[in-house]
Amino acid sequence: MSAMVIFGLIASVALLFAFAMLNLDKWTVEDYPYQILNFIGAGFLAASAANPFNAGVFFTELIWSLFGLYGIIRIYLDRKKQRSQR
Repeated sequence: MSAMVIFGLIASVALLFAFAMLNLDKWTVEDYPYQILNFIGAGFLAASAANPFNAGVFFTELIWSLFGLYGIIRIYLDRKKQRSQR
């Protein structure tokens, strides 16, 4: 099994698990695990779509990964702001 196939499998599990936890009301978009799994899962899927190159999947997952990174940063900054206001 190639590294790209393994990346794709890990990515699929990460994204599906995050989506399930969100829909089962176990996590919210303000939870680090949700955003981290989206960031990692989409990043791994983008990597797996790089060889052979699949433009549609690659760019979708690259953007999805960036949204996950944005979510991680937003949670950090919001929590830092809340701590400083105490």
